[in-house]
Amino acid sequence: MNMASLLKVTFILSSAITQQMSFTPPNVPSSKEIIHQTFNERVFTQLILHGFPIMKTVYWMVSFAEIAIIASHTTDSMSVIQAITQHAVGHSIRHIPIAFPFILGTALAVTGGLIRWWCYRTLGRFFTFQLSVRKGHHIVTTGPYAVIRHPAYTGSIMQIIGIVILHGSPTSWLRHSGVLDIPGLKLVAVAWLAGITLVFISCVFRVSQEDKVLKSAFGDEWERWAKAVRYRLVPGVY
Repeated sequence: MNMASLLKVTFILSSAITQQMSFTPPNVPSSKEIIHQTFNERVFTQLILHGFPIMKTVYWMVSFAEIAIIASHTTDSMSVIQAITQHAVGHSIRHIPIAFPFILGTALAVTGGLIRWWCYRTLGRFFTFQLSVRKGHHIVTTGPYAVIRHPAYTGSIMQIIGIVILHGSPTSWLRHSGVLDIPGLKLVAVAWLAGITLVFISCVFRVSQEDKVLKSAFGDEWERWAKAVRYRLVPGVY
């Protein structure tokens, strides 16, 4: 495998690993700790329980499939993969070289995932996917929370935009290689995109909702933090 192919495999695995981490709850609150369920929260809870495991599985399958195709085009011993794909779609699946959208999408996806990991580390056991107030809970004002109030959502939005660019741009492997000609894969891709869209919408709605929950739970402590850290998602903008 040449250096360009090895570099692309590294990028593919990086985005898959950070996506796996971001879609896996670091802590699970008890039912008593979860804040009252709004419609948005009920939808998000179903995504956590059922959508996220499926989305992670599909992402890994796409990642490993692209890696296998890269390997099949760089080593003679993997020609069986080309034969299988030829039989499935009537033509061989093309290997797509690294392009700018691939680099940009990977950079956003990985950076967003690392921001979320930083949030996990900073909040510790207080970080849950469901809106919750846990025993001993307090407002954390260090790390990314000293810059903006909801950095985990910033990371999520960056990651989602990156993933869409990475896999949805006209030059992406998923759209340009011919793999979507395999029966049923277009439907899987559309379902996965619908799930990503729901996550994006939930993140946007949850920002103001989480502020209300924290303000109600912590009162003056939240007020002091909100005055010191004015912006929710983007420093100097919003």
